[in-house]
Order: sequence, then structure tokens, then C-alpha cells
Amino acid sequence: MTKLRDVIWGDVTNVMDGDTFNIHITHVGRLNRLTYNEYERIRIARLDAPELPSAYGFLAKRQLKHQLKGRHVKCVIHSRDRFGRLICTVE
Repeated sequence: MTKLRDVIWGDVTNVMDGDTFNIHITHVGRLNRLTYNEYERIRIARLDAPELPSAYGFLAKRQLKHQLKGRHVKCVIHSRDRFGRLICTVE
């Protein structure tokens, strides 16, 4: 399976848990191979946060929300998982 290297930029609209958030896409890379929805759910690559509803899961969500909520981010897309989330490196 070939990994993607498509790039999208957008505003973080909601943090779901310690490693997943929603984005409103405002720009896409002109060399992207695929098309994307206006809103996408992003799972941060190589990050495995504790699950909700554990205490550490809530702490991880709060920390990610503090770092990303309302920010404009760049996402380099690696793949899409079985839940439909984009697996991305976030800058």
C-alpha cells in the first residue's frame, strides 16, 4: 500500500479526545492525489493517547484542546483508517 503525502490546511473546530480532532479545510495542496470533504476528522499519526473516559484520557483531551482548538494547522496525510479518519502528521 502506497502512503499518501497529500497536504491540507484548516481550522481546528473540535477536539474529540487526546489524539483526534475535527478540521474545517480551507486549503488543499495543488499536487494532492485525492479529494477531501470540507470537514474531516484527523487522527494524529504515531500518537496513542489514553482512551476516554479514563482520567488520563480526559487529561490528554484537555491538553490537545489547549494546543489546537481554534488554530490553523497543516496536516500531511498518511492514510485513512477503517473509521474514515485521516491519519496525519500535524504541523
